[in-house]
Amino acid sequence: MNAIHFGAGSIGRGFIGDLLHNDGYAIAFVDVNTELNKQINHDNGYDLYIIEKGYEKKSIDRCTAWSPLTDREKIRALFVEADIITTSVWADNLAKIAPVILDGLKERRHRHKARINIITCENALFNGDMLRRAVLDLDNSLTAPALDALACFPNTAVDRMVLNSRRDGKDTVDIGVEYELVIERSRLADPEKPPITGAVYTAGLQQYLERKLYVINGGHAWAGYMGYVLGYDIIQDVFADDTQVLAVKNAMGEAADLLSHKYDFSRDDLDRYIDFAINRFKTPGIRDTISRVCRSPIRKLSPNDRLVGPCAQCEAAGLENSALLAGIAAAFLFENPMDEQCNELQAAIQQQGIGKAVTRYTGIGDASRMHREIVQCYARLKEIKNTHR
Repeated sequence: MNAIHFGAGSIGRGFIGDLLHNDGYAIAFVDVNTELNKQINHDNGYDLYIIEKGYEKKSIDRCTAWSPLTDREKIRALFVEADIITTSVWADNLAKIAPVILDGLKERRHRHKARINIITCENALFNGDMLRRAVLDLDNSLTAPALDALACFPNTAVDRMVLNSRRDGKDTVDIGVEYELVIERSRLADPEKPPITGAVYTAGLQQYLERKLYVINGGHAWAGYMGYVLGYDIIQDVFADDTQVLAVKNAMGEAADLLSHKYDFSRDDLDRYIDFAINRFKTPGIRDTISRVCRSPIRKLSPNDRLVGPCAQCEAAGLENSALLAGIAAAFLFENPMDEQCNELQAAIQQQGIGKAVTRYTGIGDASRMHREIVQCYARLKEIKNTHR
C-alpha cells in the first residue's frame, strides 16, 4: 500500500507517518525542506524516540521525500499509485498545497483511478472542509460533485505530543505514547473500510473537536496566561506547582461539565481525559516557553475558541464558569513585543480601555455579567502581575 503525506514536520513524521507505517504503507512525504528531504531519502526513513519509554528508538522505513517546488511530475505519478493521502502542514498552508493536490487528482481522473481518501490532519476545526474548499477555489470549471467523485475530505480531530529533536546530526522526533486521531466515518470513500487502523471513526466529530479544543487547548492556554501573570516563563514550571495544577484542573473541569451536559461523555471519562492532559503537560525533560503557549491571543480569545467558547456556553447553560472568566481576563494581560496579535491587543486596551477591548475581541456584550466579571478580574490580576513582572 502507498501513502502520500504532505508535511514532513514533527506531526507528519511523529504522528501520521508513525500510524501509516504501522499499517504497512510505504510513505512518500511532500515537503519544501530540502535538507530534511535529503535525509529521509538517504536513510529511506527516519527515527522516532518514545518519551515515556526512556526515549526508546523506533525506526520508520520505506519512506521517500519530494519537493512540491521541483518534483511536481514525480508527485503527480505518485498520486496515480496512492491508496491514501494525508496532510499535516498547518491549516494556514492548506491553500499552498491545494494546487499540487488538484494536479494529482486530475492525473488520477485521467488514469480512471478510484475515489481516494484525503485525510487532513490539521489542528483546526473542520480541516477537511477547509482543504476541499481550497481545491475547489483553484478551478472554476471544477464542480463540487466532480471533485467529490475524485476524492473525499473527512474532517478530523488530532492530538499527540510531538517534539522536534536532533540526534547524531540528524533531525528526529520525540513522541508521546498516547494520541488521538478521530475521523468522520460518513465522509470516507468507503465507511466500512477504515484507512488507518490507529484512528477512531465517528459520526459525531463535533464532540471530539470540542473536547480537545476546550479541555486540552483551553487548559494549556489558561495555564499559560495565568502563569504569565504570576511571573512564570516556562510552562512546565506552572505544572510543577501543585496549587497551579489544581487551578488549571478547575478551569478544565468547567469545560468538562459543559461537555458532559452537551454530549454523551461521562464525567468520569472526562476526568480521566483531564488527567491525561495534565500528565502530558508535566512530561519530564520537556521545556516550553510561556511566550509560545500564549502566542496569538486574539485568535485564542475569539468567540468560538478555547476560552470564550466554553465560557459563554457554560453561562447560557447555567453552569459554573468563574475559572474560565479569570483565564479570559489573564489573556488580556499577556505582553510579548514579538507577537503582532499581542501588540494589537495591548494597543486596543490602551486606546479604548479594557471594557471595549473585551467586547471587541470576545464578542461578550458590555451589559452582561460575564463582561463585568472579566473587567473586575482583569483589575485584580493586573495588580498581581505588577508584583511579579
